[in-house]
Amino acid sequence: MRKVLVAAALILGAAQRAGAQLPPNEDWRTLRTRHFRIHFTPAVEEEARRAAVNAERAYTELASELVPPRGTIDLVVSDNVDFVNGYATPFPSNRIVVYAHPPTDASGLRNYQDWNALVVTHELTHIFHLDRTRGIWRVGQAVFGRNPLLFPNSYEPSWVVEGLAVYYESRLTGVGRLESGEHSMIARAAALADRLPTLQELSPETSRFPGGEVVYVYGSLLFDYLSRTRGPQSVRDFVERGAITPFPFVLTWTSRRAFGESFQAAWNQWRDSLVREMRTTSPGSMPAWRDLTPAGRVALFPRWLGDTAILYAGASGREVPAAYEVTTGGSRRNVGRRNGTSPNVKLPDGSIIFSQPDYLDPYHVREDLYVQRHGHEIRLTRGARLSSPDATREGEVIAVQAAAGTTRLARVSSTGQITPITAAALDTQWMAPRWSPDGSRIVAIEQSRGVSQFVILDRDGHRLNSFGASRAINSYPSWSSDGRTVFFSSERTGTPQIFAADISKEPVAIARLSDVGTGLFSPELSPDRRTLASVLFLADGDHIGVGPLPPGLGAADAGDTRPGYRANCASCVSIPAGLPPAGTIDTSRATRYSPWRSLVPRYWQPVIESGTWEGTSFGATTGGYDIVDRHNYTAELLRNNHLDENSAWFWYRYAGLGLPLLDVYAAQEYSNSEFTLQGSPAIMALKERDRTASLQATFVRPRYRTYSLLSFGGELETFSYATSPDTVLRLVSSFFSRTHTLPSLIASAGWSNARRPELSISPEDGLSISLNARQRWERGTAGQSTRNAVGVTSLYKSLDLPGFAHHVLALRAAGGIADERSLDLFSAGGISGTSIDVFPGISAGQARRTFGVRGYPTSAERGIRAYSAALEYRAPLTNPSRGIRFIPVFFDKTSVSLFGETGRAFCPAGAAALEGGVCELVGTTNPVMTSVGAELNIDTGIQLDLPARLRFGIAFPLANREQVGAAAAQLYGTFGASF
Repeated sequence: MRKVLVAAALILGAAQRAGAQLPPNEDWRTLRTRHFRIHFTPAVEEEARRAAVNAERAYTELASELVPPRGTIDLVVSDNVDFVNGYATPFPSNRIVVYAHPPTDASGLRNYQDWNALVVTHELTHIFHLDRTRGIWRVGQAVFGRNPLLFPNSYEPSWVVEGLAVYYESRLTGVGRLESGEHSMIARAAALADRLPTLQELSPETSRFPGGEVVYVYGSLLFDYLSRTRGPQSVRDFVERGAITPFPFVLTWTSRRAFGESFQAAWNQWRDSLVREMRTTSPGSMPAWRDLTPAGRVALFPRWLGDTAILYAGASGREVPAAYEVTTGGSRRNVGRRNGTSPNVKLPDGSIIFSQPDYLDPYHVREDLYVQRHGHEIRLTRGARLSSPDATREGEVIAVQAAAGTTRLARVSSTGQITPITAAALDTQWMAPRWSPDGSRIVAIEQSRGVSQFVILDRDGHRLNSFGASRAINSYPSWSSDGRTVFFSSERTGTPQIFAADISKEPVAIARLSDVGTGLFSPELSPDRRTLASVLFLADGDHIGVGPLPPGLGAADAGDTRPGYRANCASCVSIPAGLPPAGTIDTSRATRYSPWRSLVPRYWQPVIESGTWEGTSFGATTGGYDIVDRHNYTAELLRNNHLDENSAWFWYRYAGLGLPLLDVYAAQEYSNSEFTLQGSPAIMALKERDRTASLQATFVRPRYRTYSLLSFGGELETFSYATSPDTVLRLVSSFFSRTHTLPSLIASAGWSNARRPELSISPEDGLSISLNARQRWERGTAGQSTRNAVGVTSLYKSLDLPGFAHHVLALRAAGGIADERSLDLFSAGGISGTSIDVFPGISAGQARRTFGVRGYPTSAERGIRAYSAALEYRAPLTNPSRGIRFIPVFFDKTSVSLFGETGRAFCPAGAAALEGGVCELVGTTNPVMTSVGAELNIDTGIQLDLPARLRFGIAFPLANREQVGAAAAQLYGTFGASF
C-alpha cells in the first residue's frame, strides 16, 4: 500500500498547491543580468525590466552589508494575482517571486518611491540571509548539495527571518515599513494596553491580533533597535554567526556574541523603553467618541446609511469576513458574507455594491465587482480587476482598476461598461476614489515617486485641484454632504490622524481634527454634518465609533513633515552612491524561458530503512522543480544487499497545459514474509516484487469558498513471487508461480465548501465529499475484473455559544466496497491523525485512516467491506496565545472534543469460500467496533513557526473489545484533527 499512499499524497498535494502557484502554461520570457535571471510574461515586460535594475541595485546595497549569496538568482515577476506579495527560497536554488501588484490596498506598505524596488529588496534580503552557510554546514552541502536540512539560518524563527528583511528593506531604501506609521502604531497600541507580546509569542500561528503580522512588526523593530544601539555591523555579525553555529535553534548564543547581549535582554530593554514612553503619552481620543464595534480585530470603511446607521466591512475572528450594519446605538447585524474587506456602498435600489477577490482558474486571482440584492450575491464583472468601489446616487460606480504593475481609476456604468479615466503608468498609482455628493467630482489619492496627494477630478478624469501632497501616507478621503470639505487621514504627524480640507478656499485650507496616541483614520461625516464616524486603532484591532464633529486643532502643515519612527536616526539609512536612478529599465535582449537549467537535481538525501529480519536498506532521494513549476519530480532509490533487492520510485508532474495536471508514477518495491509447509518445521521465505506505473490527469477548481477536484487515469501493476529456497515455489499454490498483470482505471473526485474563520477550532458550516474508485483487470482487459470504491463525507455545523470561537457539531461517514476478487483489503480500527514534517524527510505522527475507530488496535479488522461513522461535539476552551521561555513551542488555542465512533471491516460469507480470493484468510464474523471518548486539542507553533495540532485523548471501547484485542481504555496522543 506504500506506493498507493505516496502517489495519492503527491497527486492531491500537487493539485492543492496549484491554486497558489505561478501560471506554468503562460508565455514566459527571460532576460539576464550580472547576478539574476529575470522571468516574466509579455504583459509585465516593462515592470520586469525595471525589476532587473532594482534587483542589481538591491544586490549592490545588500552586498555592502552582508556576504553575497552563491550563484545566479532567479527572479520571477508575475501578474497573476490581485494582491501584493512575494516570497523567496534558497532551495533547491536561490529563487524569488514578486507579484506585480502595487500595495495600494495595504496602507502599511505604501511608504515607497518604487514599490517594486521595495519588495525586491525585502525578498533579496531573504536570499542573502538564508543562503549563507559556513563551517560544518558548508561541508555538508559539499557532500549532499543544497539539501534543505543544511541551511542553518532557515532554522531561525520567522520573526528573525522577516524582521531582518523588513529592517534592511527600510535601511537600504529610506522608505518601507519602518518609515511608515503602522508598525510603530501597532507597538504603541499594545504598550498603552499593557499587551506587548513576549519574545516567545512572536509566532505566525498566533490568533491574537494582529495575527502573523507580529513577526514583521516586532522582528523589524527589534533589529532596528539593536542596529541603533549596537551598530549596523552587529546585524551582519549575527547573520555570520548564525551561518556557522552547529545549534541554529539556540539564538541566545549567536545573539550574545553578535550584539553583546541576548535577544531576550534586548527585547526587554526595548519593550521597557516603549512602555515608559507611552506612560508619558496621552492616549487621546475624539471628543465624546463612542465605540460601536467592541469586538475589535478588523472593522473598516464605515459608510453612513442615513444619520443613525453605518455599513462597514468586518472580520471578527469568530466569523468569516462579512458586511455589517451597526446603528449609532450599537445594534449590529450581519448583512452578507465577503471574501475580503472591501468598502460596501448602498445603491439607490437598496442593493449593496462591493468588490472581492476570487479565482478565475487555478492560477489567477482577480478582484471584481459584485452586488448583493435581496440577500443574493450577483457578480457584475469577471476578470475586470476592479476594487474599492464608490457609487453616485444614480448608481454610477467609480473604482480602482489594476493593470500590469500599477493601478488607474475607471468608471463603471449601471450596464457594466468600464471606462478608464486616468492613465496606467508604472510611476503613478491611484487609490480610494470617492464621488462628491452631487456626482460631479471625484476625490482620489495619487501616489507617484514617493509623494502622496489628494486629487479632485471631474467625471472624465480631468484634474480640477490637488492638495495635501506629502511623503507621508495619505488615505481614506471622504466628502461632507455639502461638497465643500474633504476629510482624510494622514501619517504626516507620525501616526494616522484625521484632517479636514476646505476645498472651497484657495489654497485649500487643511485642519487637523484628532490627536490620539495610536491611530485614527477613515473619517465619514453623517449626512446631517453633525456626527463623525471614524476607525480607532487599539491593541485588539480596529474599532468603529462615532462622535460629534470636532473643531479643528489648528491649521495643519500641508507640506512634508513626516516625522517617522526613526526620524532622528542618522545611521538608520545606508544607500550607496552611484546607483541607477529609480525607474531605470534594463534594455538587454530577452529570450524564451527554458526550464531545464533549474530542473537539474541540486541535492540528495540519504534514506535508511530497516526491518526485523530484512536487514537494512540504503539509498537516496532527490527531486526538483523549475522556476515556474511547469515540471516537478521526486525520485528515490534503495538497495538491500542482505536480500539482493533494488527498490525505487519516481513521480513526475507536468503542468505546462495549465489543466489538467499530468502525473506519472513508477515504482518497484519488495515485500517479504515467512511461512511453513504442512508437516515441515522449516521456515521458508516468500518474496513479492511489485512493479507499478500510472498516469493520471487532475483537474482542480479552487475558489475562495469552495474547492473541487477531479482526477482520473490508468495504472499498470505487475507482481511476481519467489521463495527461498527456490525449490519450494512449485510446492505452494499455482497463484504464486505466475506473474500477475493488472491494468486498472482509477478516478477520484472531491468537493468542499466548509468555512474556517480565523479563530475557529474546526471547519464550520459546510461539508466535504470525496470519492475514489478503481476498476482492475487480471491478465489484461479480457481477464477477470475487480472493482472497489471508497466514499467519505464530513459535515460541520457551528453553534453560536459562548467562547472565543464557535462550538461545532461534526459528523463523518465513510464507506468502502470491493468485490470478491479484489486483491486489496480495507482495514478498520485505530487512531486517525496527521503526519507532520518536523524537518524535510523527517516526520512524526500517525496516518490518516479512512475507517479509524479510536480505542481499538490499528487495522484490527480487515475485509472487502468497510464503514465507519463519527459524531463529535467540539467546544473552545481557552485562547492563551502564549509562549514559554526556553520551550520552543507556541501555545495558541485549546479546545475539547467529545466523540462517539463506530466502524467495521469484514468479508461477506460467500467471499471467504472463493478460492484465491483475499478473503480466504479473513473471518466473516468481524464484529462492529464502537467507542466513546474525549480529546484535548492544542493548536501550537512548534519552534514558533510550524503549525501543529496536538491531540491527547482517551477512548473507551463499548463493544466486542475482547474479540479484537482492545483494552478497556486507550490513552493516546497524535497530531492533527480526527477529521
